[in-house]
Amino acid sequence: MFEWVGRIAKTRVHVSPKKFWVILIFSVLSMVGAMAFVWPNVKMVKMAYEYQSLAQEERRLLQENNLLKVERESLKSLDRIYFLAEKYTTLQSPEKGQILTVFLK
Repeated sequence: MFEWVGRIAKTRVHVSPKKFWVILIFSVLSMVGAMAFVWPNVKMVKMAYEYQSLAQEERRLLQENNLLKVERESLKSLDRIYFLAEKYTTLQSPEKGQILTVFLK
């Protein structure tokens, strides 16, 4: 099945096929071990980049939230409401004779 391995081992590497298989298996296991050692660091770097982008988005959203709060408060301002009521409706300030104070017991 793997005759070509035996030919490579004899012609190019000059080792016996048994030693070649031992070296090949050892090499593959070493690479797998190295990947197992490096992979958590790669994941950690990826997660650090993800965290930075999420932190930046959080800062942007907090800034936008603060701006929206300021805008909401300016829209709720009584002076603005009074101005709009006078400008766009027929609302007028009451005259002195029109104000009636009611006292409750």
